Amino acid sequence: MNEFIAYIDELIVEYQEQETELIAADRKDEANFAKIRINICDICKTLYGASEKIVQAKGVATAEAFKEEYLRQLTRLPENWKMSLEKAKEHGDSTKIVIEEIKLETLQMIRDKYEQGE
Repeated sequence: MNEFIAYIDELIVEYQEQETELIAADRKDEANFAKIRINICDICKTLYGASEKIVQAKGVATAEAFKEEYLRQLTRLPENWKMSLEKAKEHGDSTKIVIEEIKLETLQMIRDKYEQGE
């Protein structure tokens, strides 16, 4: 297992622990935010595997081709979240704003870590 996937796995464990603690403290909304972070980590991990398969299927399984594909996936992923965030701001939906911001922040943190390691 590579370091990047290990990093994502560590984040998942950390967020799962946070979620459990928050549920025990009857802080359901915050626990839901931890669950959102877990989901984003899972998505990034899934895209990592999918990117490997895509470049292999194209017959160009080089490190550079993989990096390009994975970053393309990570760039495309938040498009709907950004639109949803803008709509939430227009309608003053503070819960939705927080949710979309958590998604975007978590994705950016993972992307930054990936780009640091490459």
